[in-house]
Amino acid sequence: MRKIQLILGIVLAAGAVIAVLFVGQLTQPTVYDVVIAIQEIPAYTRITPDMVGLDSQSVSPAVAQKYVLAAEWEALQAEGVVAADHLRPGQPIMRELVASGAEAEGLSRLAVALDDPDLVILSVPVDQDEIPATVPGDVVGLFFSAGQIRANSLVTYTTRTVGSGRPGATGGYTRTFYASQDDEARVVTDTTELELPLAKWIANGVVYRINRERRENPNYGAPGMDAEPRYIEGQIKGLDVVVHRDLAELVAFSLAHGKVRVAVLPVVARGYVEAGAFPPAPGLTWTDFEALFFQERAEVEGR
Repeated sequence: MRKIQLILGIVLAAGAVIAVLFVGQLTQPTVYDVVIAIQEIPAYTRITPDMVGLDSQSVSPAVAQKYVLAAEWEALQAEGVVAADHLRPGQPIMRELVASGAEAEGLSRLAVALDDPDLVILSVPVDQDEIPATVPGDVVGLFFSAGQIRANSLVTYTTRTVGSGRPGATGGYTRTFYASQDDEARVVTDTTELELPLAKWIANGVVYRINRERRENPNYGAPGMDAEPRYIEGQIKGLDVVVHRDLAELVAFSLAHGKVRVAVLPVVARGYVEAGAFPPAPGLTWTDFEALFFQERAEVEGR
């Protein structure tokens, strides 16, 4: 009897071990061959086979869908793959971090701007709440504004003096001419003050990259969160914009001495922008605004 009980116990124990192993295999995440970067890959770089490797990782199917897997990598390579963001050694390549096909051509075409001596890439700080939805490749216009209205009244005026002396103007446009050909000592000086505030369309360009703030991921290293990245992206803090070299100083000056806003232009403007043939704008001063204000006011009152 004891022998039968011993044999039955061994059979039950073996069955329990087999059941545990079977259940463990059912609950264990599937192993996937994930494509990873094996070297630093800057953003907008075409990814070649020697830049990546494979790493077997046990992840859930939901997580695996976010990664580029070995089974699809060959097809992506055939279309051409470009990094849409900076990739670091050992980092699994997620689908959202690369572009292929026509999308890759757009990114790589912008990247060649770095090799063109007539183009410059400038970083333009922005407030995410003040810019329209923007993606790399968008054509944008840059607007400079300066001055704030802090008075109860504003005056636009032109001063005129007669004689050889010059008025003590602090800024603006000054034009001096002779009152007559017979009296060269007698001159007339017109000085037009430039009334603030003002706004000016200063440049056009193409968005090269969107810069976002990086924050520590609170889920990084937490139990059961092995696939969580260490850093997560926050709000947009700046745009890298490709502009023509002859406009770079104007943009830099505007960034240092006023406020620069970004507007997205229609795609049909791309050819003009890339050729540097987009027509200039006259700008707007307080004088212009005042004239427009009273002109339209008179039109409305005269209806």
